[in-house]
Amino acid sequence: MRAQVYVERIYRDEPFLLSVPEALEERLQTGCQVLVKLGGHRASAYIGYVASLDEQPGENAVDGEVLDVLNDGRPVLTPQMMRLALWMSDHYVARPVDCITTALPAPLRNTVDEVIELCDFRLESPESRIKSTDLRRKILQMLSRDKRLTVRQLRKRLGRKGLYSTLGELERGGLIKITKRFAETKPRTVTAWRLSPTLPEEPEKLIARSPRKREAFELLFAEPDKPLRAEESGISRAVLNGLVELGLAEKVEIAAPLKEGLRFDEVQKEITALSRHQQQALDALTGSLEEERFRTFLLHGVTGSGKTLVYIELLRRVLDSGKTAIVLVPEIALTPQTAARFRHYFGDEIQIIHSAMSDQEKYEAWQRLSTGKARIALGARSTLFAPLENVGAIIVDEEHDGAYKQDRTPRYHARDTAVMRAMFENAICVLGSATPSFESYHNAVESKYALLELPERIDQAQMPKIELVWMPGSQRVTPSISGALYDAIRERLKRDEQVILLQNRRGFAGSLLCLECGHTPQCSHCNIPLVYHSTDRTLRCHYCGHIEPFRETCPSCKSGNLFYKSSGTERIEEELGELFPDEKILRMDIDTTSTKDAHATILTAFRNKTARILLGTQMVAKGLDFPDVTLVGVLMADIGLNLPDFRASERIYSLLTQVSGRAGRASRPGEVLLQLYNRDNELFSHVLKSDYRHFFEAEMLTRKELGYPPFSRLIKFECSSPSEQAAERGAMALREKIEPVVTEKIGTILGPAPAGMMKMKGRFRFQLILKLFGVRLPSSLLRQVQYDALGLFRGDNLVITVDVDPQHLL
Repeated sequence: MRAQVYVERIYRDEPFLLSVPEALEERLQTGCQVLVKLGGHRASAYIGYVASLDEQPGENAVDGEVLDVLNDGRPVLTPQMMRLALWMSDHYVARPVDCITTALPAPLRNTVDEVIELCDFRLESPESRIKSTDLRRKILQMLSRDKRLTVRQLRKRLGRKGLYSTLGELERGGLIKITKRFAETKPRTVTAWRLSPTLPEEPEKLIARSPRKREAFELLFAEPDKPLRAEESGISRAVLNGLVELGLAEKVEIAAPLKEGLRFDEVQKEITALSRHQQQALDALTGSLEEERFRTFLLHGVTGSGKTLVYIELLRRVLDSGKTAIVLVPEIALTPQTAARFRHYFGDEIQIIHSAMSDQEKYEAWQRLSTGKARIALGARSTLFAPLENVGAIIVDEEHDGAYKQDRTPRYHARDTAVMRAMFENAICVLGSATPSFESYHNAVESKYALLELPERIDQAQMPKIELVWMPGSQRVTPSISGALYDAIRERLKRDEQVILLQNRRGFAGSLLCLECGHTPQCSHCNIPLVYHSTDRTLRCHYCGHIEPFRETCPSCKSGNLFYKSSGTERIEEELGELFPDEKILRMDIDTTSTKDAHATILTAFRNKTARILLGTQMVAKGLDFPDVTLVGVLMADIGLNLPDFRASERIYSLLTQVSGRAGRASRPGEVLLQLYNRDNELFSHVLKSDYRHFFEAEMLTRKELGYPPFSRLIKFECSSPSEQAAERGAMALREKIEPVVTEKIGTILGPAPAGMMKMKGRFRFQLILKLFGVRLPSSLLRQVQYDALGLFRGDNLVITVDVDPQHLL
């Protein structure tokens, strides 16, 4: 037997053809993770992934051999997932092994920290036949002597060949147990109490006068071997410690239960009846689910129209049919309310995945999903690759959100990749949004997707009233807050209602300007102005993370006459504190939410009305549903409108519509005030009308005229180097390689030109944009062009990245 295997750490697009030892033939499957030896390579072994198997021996020379099968022979990728990874490689011009490893959580690829221990002695022999008897004997002898060994230690002593298979056989035979440990985090423990193994005589007399101690003792006595935690029993630690002092209990440390994090608990409404439009959408989705055929739906519903309720009812039907499901949200940490709703309805059936989880927690979550203990996976972009089988539905909520696009290789878009996984799984895919991406809405208009619409809010709630406040012609109470917005906030506070304010810029000031010499401090790595943060008195680059202290004087001329340009959330918070000194202001941006569960903590405080004003960046525009919020204010509604990016208007329309939708979601009417400087832009007339379709049609005319997506396909090549000349010459060489294959009939080449931010993280950047009309160039051709250009600049530290369907052109 031979196997086609993609191997990690090898810069190669094609799989290796490897021979398979006869002892492994029965256990090897497509999608297995294997240990391989490659001819002509120095390393003793590499990790690889089996793409296909060939039962018939061929004449082609093999590149090496499979040494062992990891994970006890269980495939880490289903056939559908392997197919998806290879599609990603072809579509996004990335190496297959990079796409395969992207589909796996990092802890799963870590084998060196697995801990091996002997199990308790058993008289019965294992039923399964155990191979490699000599190796088995050596392993058991070492464990009987050393008690506990890691795989790394065994590998050094016994070599790699056959080690993992033998360990798997010993584990199945009940002779050893294997547990994963992760070096960067110690296993979490919590304190618990259990019945003392040696009780004093007549223990009842010792606790006769204490009902609480008697109750605690009875609980421990009922299950003497089960540790009891104070948190889950409702008994205080003092009472349990009192039992220890009497000799009736002992204190022990046990492994902490898996923490899901992001807890945001609130009373959930039970779904009694769906609206007419909700029911129509659900019927269409359920019909396709029952037909068990792939289809993509775009669920376009205004903010507050109850899209989440449709998702929940659909998921109930998916589970009833014996299938599994995946739910994607843009950033799980930013939508704890959404997570809480799904957790309320599905309990242990759902596994929530988020970036704040430790490696141990991620590994345990992966195991729950792969073993069927949880049948719904909910999380951000990478949750798309959840190890679920028999998938019935994939839901992509807020499908327009830019967070679904990965910013490192492979630069996949989770929305489009979700559609492909649904096709490979023969499942339905639901894309939901109040402001769909133009690509998705165009597909719906062209009948490539089925369009479902929810045009009204539920529970008789009305859409908020939106007004524009032109700042140059308005009275201001602070540099950032108009009189109209101040009056509106004051009125809401009098009525004990709540306010959300959006300022899509963090920090105190966007930049500093010396009024004496005109100097503006810039990042030495990115050549862009540093942002002043008043809380820790630093100047920061928001692109590379560079930080330097703020000394209150100009670094060029030492003058103290500085002007703070453009307000950020810190400055707005300060101004609000001056206007409303008795109010607590909650600020929600990257700086205040960097700790674990910070989002949920802030939103819990807002829900409990310990604060009535929530200020933040675009975080506050996503997924929030608070019935007492009746006012939304946007402090610079036109920020970003003049960026040199054809998607700028689409993004701002989406952001303003989404944040406006936070107001008036219950019986109280909502109001939105948009402070701006550029009131003549046609975009704002569409925002005022809340008419997505007309905005889409107007923008499509411009897109079609200029040949931008969805009327073309873009591929961005970025050449970067510490040398500006090398980056520019690399981009020119790349153009020379591409020009012969891109004729005027199939597309155009734009550039090379400096990137919008020419220098970032110490590297100069030049871009080449390939605009294709109705055709696809083979990914093999694009890779070859990339490799040929790189080969000309081996000594210049040139890097060429390929971004298919880029979301940003800066």
